[in-house]
Amino acid sequence: MSNQREILINPIITEKTVNLQKESKYVFKVDSRATKAEIKKAVEDAFGVTVTRVNTVRVKGKTKRLGRFEGKTSSYKKAIVFLKPGERIKAFDIT
Repeated sequence: MSNQREILINPIITEKTVNLQKESKYVFKVDSRATKAEIKKAVEDAFGVTVTRVNTVRVKGKTKRLGRFEGKTSSYKKAIVFLKPGERIKAFDIT
């Protein structure tokens, strides 16, 4: 993994993650092979902030039904990125 675009797939924007942003915590969908160190470097390079900690979670896909047909959503990895207190990623500021 060398490119930040390969590591950070997209931000996860929900009501819960917007509330986390007030505490300088941001949530991203990341490549399933990415390590915490690679995620930290990618966020720091992409947004020019200081990352203090990274937590990762593997989210399992859910079974979904549409009538009699059954399918499954994709599994993915998400990262919760903790920034230095007081720092923000301006691209995600909603206010």
